[in-house]
Amino acid sequence: MALPVSIIVPVYNCGTMFPLCLQSLREQSMTDFEVILVNNGSTDGSAEIARQTAREDCRFRVIDHLSGHAGTARNVGIAAAQGEYVAFVDGDDRLSSNYLSLLYQAACQKQADIALSSFRYYFLNTQQIKGGVSVPNRLYAKETALSLLLQDTKIKFYLWGKLFRRSLLTEHHISIPDMYYEDAVTTPKLFYFANAVVSVHDACYYYTRAFSKYTEVRMTAERANDYVNTVPLLRMFLEEQGCYAAYRRHLYHHVFHVYFALPSVVKQCANDTQLSVQENIRRARAKVRLCLRCAPQTLKTLDLNKPVVE
Repeated sequence: MALPVSIIVPVYNCGTMFPLCLQSLREQSMTDFEVILVNNGSTDGSAEIARQTAREDCRFRVIDHLSGHAGTARNVGIAAAQGEYVAFVDGDDRLSSNYLSLLYQAACQKQADIALSSFRYYFLNTQQIKGGVSVPNRLYAKETALSLLLQDTKIKFYLWGKLFRRSLLTEHHISIPDMYYEDAVTTPKLFYFANAVVSVHDACYYYTRAFSKYTEVRMTAERANDYVNTVPLLRMFLEEQGCYAAYRRHLYHHVFHVYFALPSVVKQCANDTQLSVQENIRRARAKVRLCLRCAPQTLKTLDLNKPVVE
């Protein structure tokens, strides 16, 4: 018989928060789960901490996969998972002790393919918990849930903070891309194929950020290009499902966020680029406009691997 939940944790230089993350998993009030720790090349001692935890607690196991970003690590975890549901947890985040039990109970009671929770931010520079997103106790039809998700406000793109029925990934052959901002192009696919989504107000996920001001720690040209590519990748998926027209105005929220965030994003990676900041902003914004307005046939011909931020 399958386990209720498999928790997948990419392990890559998780830092000082990693032991606290593992401790919050070990202290879950729900005890029938497995934790798959996928080490994808840690050099800061995180891998040894993971192995020590696995030696102490048989619910934890370590898989070494020494290449790729977090998306690849999560795919490795999904392939090894035995749970009816899978949960993704980042190695520097923490969970409330009733997190799994509340989400799993809600998913079972409502027969929902996805359960999600409220979350709060933990800022390393101030060691304060504040902000985040609070969700109600509510059952959503998939159309409503996907509409809210695409707006990325009341329901966020993040893969963490949610339980997904594992069959959503396996039966629909959904693989998480090996890119930055992989959540934004993966979670909508899972919501599209879900029968229903339930949200739980009290179950809390604590998401660690470095700074209380919203600045990326390691912005690079690669990250900036992947950020731009979330627009065509999302539109292509909706076009393939024949529902782009139905969800276009909801997707515009994300498109506008990308478009107006690009000056800040490009400036943060200026030390990693050859072109001027203004030229990179112009090129990136032009690609966003093109991907939003062009015909579906044109969209399919675009080379998304060709960078516009250089």
